[in-house]
Amino acid sequence: MPKVSASHLAARRGQIIEAAKALFAERGFSRTTMADVVAASGMSTGAVYHYFPSKGELVLAAVAGRDGTVDGQFIEETPGELIARLAGYVSPGDGAAHARFIAQIWGDAAVTPELAAVARSAHQRLEEHLSGLLAGQQAEHGGNEAEAAAAARVALASLIGLSALVASDVPVDTASFVRVVTRLLDP
Repeated sequence: MPKVSASHLAARRGQIIEAAKALFAERGFSRTTMADVVAASGMSTGAVYHYFPSKGELVLAAVAGRDGTVDGQFIEETPGELIARLAGYVSPGDGAAHARFIAQIWGDAAVTPELAAVARSAHQRLEEHLSGLLAGQQAEHGGNEAEAAAAARVALASLIGLSALVASDVPVDTASFVRVVTRLLDP
């Protein structure tokens, strides 16, 4: 029997996670069953349970995302470009499903310590990245690292709030949101 490649295994795991994330966004964590994930992934029950022995483990994997970088990598960009990119992921329309997923993460993290740890870890990596971008920008204008860290925390908290608004179908002008947050980050 030929050996299955690591990339094939990773792709199958990713396929399960993506199916689960879509269901979580649509139905919520509690109303999504493993049977739903099996059906949506197009894989066998055994295959899904091979990768994720429980729904709790699947939820944690879905929340962990791609190592905290949101879209798989940190790229060279300005703080404003990063805020615009992140806001685009949760903007009304195409980003509404992801906004519902993000809102659920933070809501459930308030009462589920394991989920809180995973969400906090991913969030901290993103916060450190934005803080570093801001520190570089603010150093030229006399700012300091503590101010950059505080600004990063406030900006990311506002994005979590944006997710909650979009998830709740509150009308949001994403372009205005990005413009205001970016203005607040300028040194």
